[in-house]
Amino acid sequence: MAKQKFNEQEREDRDEAKRDMKMYLALDWDLKGETPEYFLLKKNTSTTGGHIWTFLLTFWFTLGIGNLVYYLLCMKSKKVIK
Repeated sequence: MAKQKFNEQEREDRDEAKRDMKMYLALDWDLKGETPEYFLLKKNTSTTGGHIWTFLLTFWFTLGIGNLVYYLLCMKSKKVIK
């Protein structure tokens, strides 16, 4: 009986986490992985205009490395705990 309650609670927690995950997916986040503990979501918030400005302002000093740094800094990740 106690194990059945535990399984029901796990299922309810997973369903609630799945609803949260679906909300993030609707906001253009990408599901990168799922573990028994959490869902891993990723999103790139960089823009084309940002890349152009970064290129124009830093190309002569960094030879394009500034653009790579901008790309990496704009990568966001989020864990939705189950």
